[in-house]
Amino acid sequence: MWLIKEIFYQRKRHYLTILASCISIVLLLLVNIISSYIIENVSLTFEQLGLNISCVQLLEKRQDNWIDNITEIYDIEKYSPYNKKQEKDYKIIGCDNGLANIFTFNFESGHFLTETSNLYNDNQIVIGNNLKYYFNCYRVNELINVKGISFRVVGILENGSKNLYEDFDDCIFIFDEYVTDYTQSGFYFVNEKMFNERQINDLIGKDNYIFIDQRQTKDSLITLLNLIRIVLLALSFVSVVVSSICVVNNSLSTIHNRMKEIGIKKALGASSRDIYLQFILENIFIFLISIALSCLTVLVIIKLINIYAEIKVTVDVFNNINYVALILVIGSVCNIYPAKKASEITIIETIKNNQFS
Repeated sequence: MWLIKEIFYQRKRHYLTILASCISIVLLLLVNIISSYIIENVSLTFEQLGLNISCVQLLEKRQDNWIDNITEIYDIEKYSPYNKKQEKDYKIIGCDNGLANIFTFNFESGHFLTETSNLYNDNQIVIGNNLKYYFNCYRVNELINVKGISFRVVGILENGSKNLYEDFDDCIFIFDEYVTDYTQSGFYFVNEKMFNERQINDLIGKDNYIFIDQRQTKDSLITLLNLIRIVLLALSFVSVVVSSICVVNNSLSTIHNRMKEIGIKKALGASSRDIYLQFILENIFIFLISIALSCLTVLVIIKLINIYAEIKVTVDVFNNINYVALILVIGSVCNIYPAKKASEITIIETIKNNQFS
């Protein structure tokens, strides 16, 4: 209780110190939270657009295991071969159920193709949103006829589903054993390794494929955003350091005014260690108050952003606790010097400065 009394009842100048600290801490936490949200959503948008997906499109038909060779060389785990056939009003994409691990599909109802124990996988089909009007099919488990074969609709995609490679609204997806008269084939994949096109040339021929890789675009943008985030965090830390210096300056400037208090306490038996701890605890308590008020302010600001901007910015406690702890450490370290100066004041010094008059 005596700390609260010292800070709020006798040291009104601490109010400005707390305010300055709050502003710098709020700035730091907001930069960290909002920049993390932006980077996360940019990554998600890239995935939805297909910019994290690579594609090898074969220009001539071939029946060998060239896809298996490429996936083995580059240790590709997420991939899906495809065969395409462009019809008059829609595109048929023959694939396996692994395509759902490559593309981001949003469903109005149902799900993507699923492997079953049956030879023809129950003749499953997934249709784009526009095609539910074309086939007059508005619910899953209905049957539609495609090229003389009845298929059971297991999924209907949301309206406006598309990415870099396909406009899904006008696509149907079936298992690739049904697409034998395809006009285009290849495979989509997600891979972290950089490709050596010379090896692909040796495998399938220099003029026999098109290689599409958008990862460099994604990596460049994410790198740029991370750089901007680091710079903003660094500037925010500078403001925290400046506010810490203000606390130090405030402590040093009050030492002269508090010499009488220090002299009386020492005359009554207080040791230099007691004075030292008093100043240290006062300033730590100031930072704790600043941190508590800052965290509350940040939560309110994030709540208002979510309401008025209609987005969902979440606060990762574990991601921000490190910054809060670092701020507290900086504040504690910066106040060692003024606490030490205060503890070194003697009763003789207070008398010389007419503090007892």
